[in-house]
This record gives sequence, C-alpha cells and structure tokens, in this order.
Amino acid sequence: MGKVFHAVGYGVWLFGQVYVGAWEILRRTLKPSVGYCPVVVRYPLRVRSQKLIAAFSTSITMTPGTMSIGLRDPDAEGVPRTLLVHAVFGEDPDEVLAGLRDMEERLAPEIKGRTGA
Repeated sequence: MGKVFHAVGYGVWLFGQVYVGAWEILRRTLKPSVGYCPVVVRYPLRVRSQKLIAAFSTSITMTPGTMSIGLRDPDAEGVPRTLLVHAVFGEDPDEVLAGLRDMEERLAPEIKGRTGA
C-alpha cells in the first residue's frame, strides 16, 4: 500500500513540475530578452532497474524544457550508467544536475546517499 501512496504522491509532484515548467517556457517565450541557454548534461544514474530508469527518463521528458536524449552504459565496472539530458535553460549546469538529483530521489527515495550523481 505504501508504494501506491508513493506513486500517487510522485505523480502529483510531477504534475506540479510540468505546470511550473510550462509557465517558465511561456514566460521566456513571451519575453525573448530573457533568452535560452541550452545545455546537455551527463547524469550518472543511481537507479538501477530498467523500470526505474524508464520512469525517470520519461519524467524528465514530460517536464517542459528538458528531454532525456540518451542512455550510456559504463566504460568500466563499478561506474554507473549515464543519462544524457538536454535542458533548454541550462545557464547553470550544476543547477540542472541538482534538479535531476531531486527528481531521481523523489522517484526512488531509497537511493538517497547512494553515489552516482
């Protein structure tokens, strides 16, 4: 039952992120002087299962202004898989990575403290 509540809570939070992202896109579109600063970041995944990777990647792509563009297998053992993410507003790539860390932890709270990202 706890997983159901978590999934519903995550869905509500994600809906809020989609709403906020849509308004940010609209605001920057109507005020072109604000501009865009697209960036692609490499995000080391902490989630491991295909199901969670798919859910995380889909969550990123659902959020306006971001898109999951690729998944890379590690070059060496013990290194996490890497997700390539395009962000339209990437003025601060560290902020983009922090937002991805937050989203991943909300999706899978058990990964808090795990290395990778």
